[in-house]
Amino acid sequence: MFISRRSFLIVGSLALLVCSPAPAPLSSANQAPAAKDTTKVLVTVNGQPVTQADLDFATLSRKMAGDQNPAPAPLLESLINQRLIQNFLADKKITVPAEVLDQNVSRIRSIIRKKEGDPDQTLSELGFPPEKLRAAIELPLAWNIYAGSQITPEKVQSYFETHREELDGTRIEASHILLKLEDPSHQEAVDKAKAQLADIRKQIMDGKLTFAEAAAQYSAAPSKQDGGKLVPSAYRGKMPLVLTQNIFPLEEGAISEPFQTPFGIHIARLNKKHPGQFSLEDVRSEIYRSLSRSLWDKTIQSLRSSAKIDWKTDRPS
Repeated sequence: MFISRRSFLIVGSLALLVCSPAPAPLSSANQAPAAKDTTKVLVTVNGQPVTQADLDFATLSRKMAGDQNPAPAPLLESLINQRLIQNFLADKKITVPAEVLDQNVSRIRSIIRKKEGDPDQTLSELGFPPEKLRAAIELPLAWNIYAGSQITPEKVQSYFETHREELDGTRIEASHILLKLEDPSHQEAVDKAKAQLADIRKQIMDGKLTFAEAAAQYSAAPSKQDGGKLVPSAYRGKMPLVLTQNIFPLEEGAISEPFQTPFGIHIARLNKKHPGQFSLEDVRSEIYRSLSRSLWDKTIQSLRSSAKIDWKTDRPS
């Protein structure tokens, strides 16, 4: 058992050390400045501290993964979540075999040595002692053990059946009509655009004009003169997800109700659907990651509802 990309989806900052492609070594100008007091407590979570050293290490992890300007606010929220999960797993008596933990600690130290130099010196400068490093590495491993006990084969099978077309490589051909919005926050303008597209949709369905004619006449999309065609795509493919989420549920030939995306207001027609060939076994690990993320989020939500989170410094915005 090694920390893998699954760990990145669970704990984030630590796993970035392992999962991300190696960027160029950090120059001294880009390295996180050492805090004057790495023992400073920034926030406590049910009485357990999150220190400046924890934040510095999380910042270093993100920088080593290529994010040169990680914002402290989301990092601190992630660290709070990690404290909550650590306590949760301890209560569940989830333990990682010592040999597995030792292997992963050695692996992380090797990555630090490759990118930053002497790991002991790097961690010491951050005020991050060996026991904290072991605890940080142990968390995703322990979570995987817990998640594995909760995500049964039956749950994986059910998820595949419910989301089959999103997972099996099904591809669609579709067209759309787009009305852009000058100010997406202006609800009156949004409602007006939706009403206009609803009327255009009705005209198409009543046979007063074709979808291609409507696209050429009304759409602001670049493909308006080509019938409003979108690039053929799988659910997570070349087409933006905000579009496939609205188009995939349609039957062939059906036209959606008006819907809003960051691009504007759309109606879309599903022209053709090409069934995918991927089986459950082909996508089992992807399903596991999705279910693990969902379990993590639900667990955090539950734990935060009763957690005592006490900020010892100004909470970053």
